[in-house]
Amino acid sequence: MMQEADFWSNPILASGIVRQDASINDLIGSKGNVATIPMYKPINIHDENMGALNNDGLTDNVPQMISGDKQTCMMIQRMKAFQAKDFTKELTGADPMSQIKSKIQNYYTQVWEDELMNIAGTVLGVAGLSDHVCDLSITSGTITEANKISATTLIDAEQMALGDMAGGLGLMVCNSKIYAQYKKLGLVEFDKYTVGNVIQQAIELPRIGGKIVLVTDYYTVDNSHAGFPIYKTYLFGEGAFLSCDKNNYENQYTTKYDPEASAGTDKFYTKQGKVLHPNGLSLAVDNIAKESPTKAELGTVANWGLKFNHKNVKMGVIKSNG
Repeated sequence: MMQEADFWSNPILASGIVRQDASINDLIGSKGNVATIPMYKPINIHDENMGALNNDGLTDNVPQMISGDKQTCMMIQRMKAFQAKDFTKELTGADPMSQIKSKIQNYYTQVWEDELMNIAGTVLGVAGLSDHVCDLSITSGTITEANKISATTLIDAEQMALGDMAGGLGLMVCNSKIYAQYKKLGLVEFDKYTVGNVIQQAIELPRIGGKIVLVTDYYTVDNSHAGFPIYKTYLFGEGAFLSCDKNNYENQYTTKYDPEASAGTDKFYTKQGKVLHPNGLSLAVDNIAKESPTKAELGTVANWGLKFNHKNVKMGVIKSNG
């Protein structure tokens, strides 16, 4: 029996940036791994031929065809096996296999967080999303206050990315150095939540500028330029990613006992599959060599194409030297 991970313990889930869409499974089918999601383009009066006509009794009201497009996503499948020796349990009284099983959901939370951040960092390199990158950083010369985040950087970056649609980015993923800087600026606040509508467990979620904050030193700093660290502060909005879980696994979690290896070894095999798709972009599935994309393939900018108007892609990044 597997224990489900606590929803509120994960800021990525709590922020709502990953939107579960069960219809993707219907598009994939019981045997497939690719889904093509059709969509209609917005009806915008500022587009050519979409302005309202003058009803003067003489002008023909010629119908305009609305346009559509599609975005393609692919099931990402990952697996991991663990083992524990009988000898360890016999010698120490510890139960390592039970410990492994109790931590496996947290392990896969880390796996999918890693995949999400890899994809986000990649698609923000797509040409059509250049305005979603607010780059204050330098790699030579002298670092000044202009190269560091300030009290207004967040506001400016969100406006730069989304223009008149700014305000919809609800999660910030930042380095501990950047988080400390915001604390010095007095801009960190805390929300408290209870689990199960009962005051059994209070969970505090930090917020900066109204955004839930995930502090991690993974994904958020580039130290490849000596003396010029580049900190990456990611911003995500609700529904930035579409997701659905693979639900037709056989033997998703299985155990096997090997009485020969090391005088007895318990083995625990796990696998999970998930669509984790940046909403508004399309994956070039013809570039994917096998039936599940590798992290490197998902991390290749050329494998992604923009499908939405860029203002509808709810993500951005601030690059700074501190």
